[in-house]
Amino acid sequence: MNADKKRICSICVYLCLSAVSLSSVGCGKPNRANIDLRKRIFELEAQVADLQRQREGDAATIRAYESQRPTVSSLPQERLDQLFTAHGLKIGRLTGGADTDPGRPGDESVQVHVVPTDQRGDLLKAAGTFTIDAFDLSLPQDNRVGHWEFDVAESAKNWIGNMLTYGYSFTRPWERPPRGQKVTVRVTFRDALTGREFTEQTEVTVRPPGASTPATAPSTSPAAAR
Repeated sequence: MNADKKRICSICVYLCLSAVSLSSVGCGKPNRANIDLRKRIFELEAQVADLQRQREGDAATIRAYESQRPTVSSLPQERLDQLFTAHGLKIGRLTGGADTDPGRPGDESVQVHVVPTDQRGDLLKAAGTFTIDAFDLSLPQDNRVGHWEFDVAESAKNWIGNMLTYGYSFTRPWERPPRGQKVTVRVTFRDALTGREFTEQTEVTVRPPGASTPATAPSTSPAAAR
């Protein structure tokens, strides 16, 4: 669109110079050069009108595209650049297996602590959706042991903000119990304000359900905020 603006400006300058040239001729009988010049001016004016219509059409297309994506903010980019917005994702160290049934050995669930980060790398309370996948890579085939999706409202219910934990905390039972003691957790976050999407993954230690020998437990230090 910047190229179109430059082209329109160039045409307008040409038209102005041409008008000055015509006015200096006076009221005498038009010669061939003046006829050709007027014809050229008419063609350039038509080009300007075409370019303006093209720009208006492009702007309308952009507006229509944005209206079909309600998760994308209507704020212009220069306004967004002045705000603290999501630019990354951090998985907390408390992410790992969760023993949700003390009467049974092993971890029956997985807990995921995660928080968005802003353009400076600081923790940010940003609204959005989450998709979490867990994989037991020790399984030769079909190694996904969990898949969970959380919309904006459900994610908000899992936010924790206190002196020990600052971020989203999700705990869900395995869809399929892992067999190994290492599970890869992958988290995808889609920011509700900007529509940006971020994905991070980490390998965590778990105790497979039924395992009587405890593996190394995750750190008990504060979660995503640390």
